[in-house]
Amino acid sequence: MDDLLVIGTLHTLDPARPRARAALVRDGRFVCVGEAAECAARAAPGARRIELGGGSAVPGLVDAHGHVLGLARARREVRCEGAASAEACAARVAERARATPPGRWIRGRGWDQNRWPGGGFPDAAALTRAAPDHPVVLFRVDGHACWVNAAALAAAGIGPATVDPPGGRILRDAAGRPTGVLVDAAMDLVIARLPRPGPAELEELLLAGLEELARLGLTGVHDAGVEPDVLDAYRRLAEAGRLPLRVYAMIDGLAPRPVLDAELARWRGTPELGGRLEVRAVKLFADGALGSRGAALLEDYADDPGNRGLLLTAPEELRARLDAVVRAGLQPAVHAIGDRAVREVLRAFRGAGPTLRALRPRIEHLQIVQPSDLPLLADTGAVASMQPVHATSDAGWVPARLGEGPGRLRGAYAWRSVAGAGAVLAFGSDFPIESPDPRAGLYAAEARRGPDGAPFQPQEAVSREVALRAFTAGAAWAAFAEGRRGMIREGMDADLTAFDADVLAVPAEALPGLGVVATLVGGQVVAGAVAGAQSA
Repeated sequence: MDDLLVIGTLHTLDPARPRARAALVRDGRFVCVGEAAECAARAAPGARRIELGGGSAVPGLVDAHGHVLGLARARREVRCEGAASAEACAARVAERARATPPGRWIRGRGWDQNRWPGGGFPDAAALTRAAPDHPVVLFRVDGHACWVNAAALAAAGIGPATVDPPGGRILRDAAGRPTGVLVDAAMDLVIARLPRPGPAELEELLLAGLEELARLGLTGVHDAGVEPDVLDAYRRLAEAGRLPLRVYAMIDGLAPRPVLDAELARWRGTPELGGRLEVRAVKLFADGALGSRGAALLEDYADDPGNRGLLLTAPEELRARLDAVVRAGLQPAVHAIGDRAVREVLRAFRGAGPTLRALRPRIEHLQIVQPSDLPLLADTGAVASMQPVHATSDAGWVPARLGEGPGRLRGAYAWRSVAGAGAVLAFGSDFPIESPDPRAGLYAAEARRGPDGAPFQPQEAVSREVALRAFTAGAAWAAFAEGRRGMIREGMDADLTAFDADVLAVPAEALPGLGVVATLVGGQVVAGAVAGAQSA
């Protein structure tokens, strides 16, 4: 690969040299970071050049928690984001049904009853009227509930006598009949009936998702909870040199135990493939999500007395799976949103002993935490894998879930407190639940403004530099890559995100509108600025 010079303002995030004017890339690494003349003098004749002008560059941004296959599918399915009512979602389904052969499944996602008049869950009737000849499943925005029609209920064999599965809930009317909303593990009854994409389609979908991320300035993603056939597709793409980004994939820890054990054995000790794929972590689940009232809380939901959410995995089973992951030498990454779930996970981490600390256990989301539990983060060495955009998206209804008083809200989306307790922050977005755009995450981390523009728990905001570190060095630490990535430093991988303005100087309100002019992975321009890579 030819030498590449990047000239302009570089925020290296390297404590030894926070700012540079140029970087020289050779064979996928930074070989010079310093002044423009210094790097140019070391460049080979005819080196390519990217001039940033009034822009800036930072170490490659990484989303530490997303779902690549889900992102690509969401772009092709019925999209309910922004729908003002259940009827509006149903109208979109009816439109898709007119172009879909009868009997074929219609999928979609993105609905949020919290934004509809009355805030109540929908029922099957509207979807049945919209598509009587198709089974329909629409996943809630958080992916922890689905809304189905009568045909889907019939296909899944769900009726009044169907028992709620462990870790799941079938919503019912006063007569005990299923209403058409399934929460957490109950969704599996329908998911088991959905057709699976074949190997070629999986590869196509993964590439489409990764290419979208590259255009947004992301150089890597931690793909949270990947099933065996999707891992196979990733492996094929990596071995063929077709992955545009670095993927840190997490094995699906919700799989039946024999499947999970086989995956642990299959991937244990596997080296990074093609410099772009690493399978070293396992995604486990403690609870559900706040939006569907499935997050496990220590007290009742303020807007649903008697309900404290769901533990998707019973504590004893979670510990057994955690022990299996630790024995395999892999990293546990546990979804925990409610304060009860967070406490259960932290205690499980503490009980796993000193071996666990070297594996850098992760808590994914960590949305509600009791202040008294914060010391356990440092004690266990847990990485806080959090998503700033969740706080700003949820701000409009979280006080209703938890109560308006300051007590329970004090530990809500508490990035500053979590960092202050000694945990490493690794930021992401949880796409497609939220936008994968890291600029939105940077803005949310600093501004913490809800949908109405009002600040939400502003004392938990973090500075822009802290947020940038969480999207770079923090994500690298969470993936055991801190010696190779997360800074612009000589010898490190040449992963870089370039903007059309100074990312550390613009007002917070300008962050979402920053233009991404180049995304470099290992010195290769994978999005933007191809025309800007000119010969010197």
